[in-house]
Amino acid sequence: MKSLADTLHNPFISFYETAFLKRIQREKIEFIGISVSGCFQLISAVTLAKLIKEECPSVKHVSLGGNYITRLADDCMKEWHPFFEYIDSIMMYDGEEPLARLLEALDSGDDNLDCVPNLCHAKGGKIYKNHRIEQTFINDTVPDFDGFALSKYFMPELILPVYSSRQCFNHCAFCTIPGATGGCYRKMPISRVFEIMCRLNEKYGTRVFSFVDETFEGKRMEQLADEINASGKTFFWHGETRFSPTLSTDVFNKIYQSGCRQIQFGLESYNQRVLDLMKKNTRVDWIDRNIHDCLNAGIPVHLFFMIGFPTETKEEALNTLAYTENVLNYSKQVCGVPYSTRGFTNFGLVMGSDVWNHPDKYGVSVMPKSQYEDLRLEVDYVSGTGLTLNEAKSLSDEHHIDFYMQEVINGSDTIDLPQRLHISEVTWILDSIHAVRYKGHLTKVKRRLTSLNPADRIWLDSKTSVVLVEPFAYFYNSEYHHVYAVSQLVYLKLARLLEADCSISLILDQGDLELTRAIEELLHYGLLNTNIDADYVMHDNGFQLVKSSFVKEVGRSKEGLRVLLSCATHRMCAVNDYSFALLSLFEKPITKNEVRDILKKEGG
Repeated sequence: MKSLADTLHNPFISFYETAFLKRIQREKIEFIGISVSGCFQLISAVTLAKLIKEECPSVKHVSLGGNYITRLADDCMKEWHPFFEYIDSIMMYDGEEPLARLLEALDSGDDNLDCVPNLCHAKGGKIYKNHRIEQTFINDTVPDFDGFALSKYFMPELILPVYSSRQCFNHCAFCTIPGATGGCYRKMPISRVFEIMCRLNEKYGTRVFSFVDETFEGKRMEQLADEINASGKTFFWHGETRFSPTLSTDVFNKIYQSGCRQIQFGLESYNQRVLDLMKKNTRVDWIDRNIHDCLNAGIPVHLFFMIGFPTETKEEALNTLAYTENVLNYSKQVCGVPYSTRGFTNFGLVMGSDVWNHPDKYGVSVMPKSQYEDLRLEVDYVSGTGLTLNEAKSLSDEHHIDFYMQEVINGSDTIDLPQRLHISEVTWILDSIHAVRYKGHLTKVKRRLTSLNPADRIWLDSKTSVVLVEPFAYFYNSEYHHVYAVSQLVYLKLARLLEADCSISLILDQGDLELTRAIEELLHYGLLNTNIDADYVMHDNGFQLVKSSFVKEVGRSKEGLRVLLSCATHRMCAVNDYSFALLSLFEKPITKNEVRDILKKEGG
């Protein structure tokens, strides 16, 4: 019996469905396993399952698995559910042993699946959940990424996921991992972890690894560093760990030497009272020491935290926000590490967490879900003290840059789809590996083609990808994360010139002003290359400045400041009304001296 397991990350599978169905039909596959880790994947998974049932008669059984669908089946599927019109079962919790038992049962022709552990299945219009087992072993098979279009990701180089352990040894009050994955905390020998990394490096050429452990213990990170350092291999990696008194300056230095270029910490809060209520088993003094030593070793940090955990006050939430902002400033300005980041949102009461199971202990009342929220795992609640749900959301939005990104009007000359193909912290990890430097105090000169040597040639930068989305062609540079759009008509003209290994003189001979201006912009943002090095100049008083056509006002902050977005670089800033009015001075090229004279004349 053959099996096909895949995870669909795009809620619109029309680009993939034909290839999947043809492969299933061609190979007469009999079992399909689809991993579902979120609600958008669920839409794709059920749609694909429906198509399989209609188009692939060889398939005898379709099963779903994964963290999200486990929690959905555990808490929401009490009676018959329409999903079972298109699927045959759900493998709950960790799937290695249940999958083997399910395949054995199907191979034997036995229609009775009651003996398969951790299986949720339908029979006679009813849903049955079989006995649960806790896995005690860890799967140490080398991951197989054959069949994935690894060369088509918008990344400067390939990153592959690996894990060294399963489950987590801590049970935080807000977390659903212990209940949704099952089994005890178990770990793979570090020597085997290193061997897997070497095998993936040999097969796929990757040297960058993302550890997806729920918690990568500090001691095990040190052991991995010893293996890598002793081998002399050039690997880069990142992972998520907990603050610990055992992490020292020497450990962080050793980890950096082994290629670690980011450590993600579950900060959650910078208030001891809240940390204790969360059952984090973390001390604030550990946080301070670990972050200080990590950054001084040259390793960027990514800090996860939340706003509005039950009973948390506004003052406590603002204390965490201020602390994380100070960490990012310290990282960049003192340690010379500009790649540290933070990620946060408001607290969400999720089914299966300790807060959900014991709301009275946390002073919250759970609000009932409506009939239209049967697939929603996060529920509304009322907190007796501290920030309300709406206050927490408002405070999170006020400090979250993505809140303003959503305000960008449709039809802009840029698209942020490529940025969404990978999580933001991975962007910064790659920047750290490639040592991308940000020339904040310099301005890149926009070169006119007429000022270049007519014999010079242009070509597409090796880190630039092009995505065609009617009516635009979007250029994306995975190193600088710049995005620029031209009409598809201009792109077709440019593509023909690039294929002909064109020179500057050939471009100018076209007499096409729109094409010429587009090429100048693409050169300016590093999406095209020429054999002339880019010129950067200091912001001296005689240098002419002009307002960029790619800057848009996207909204106002809670303080009433105007939020400006560069559509080419995705950088943002907030300015007051007076500063915004001053931008009108730069509608035409003007020097700093001229600006100063105008302000003096107007009494500014």
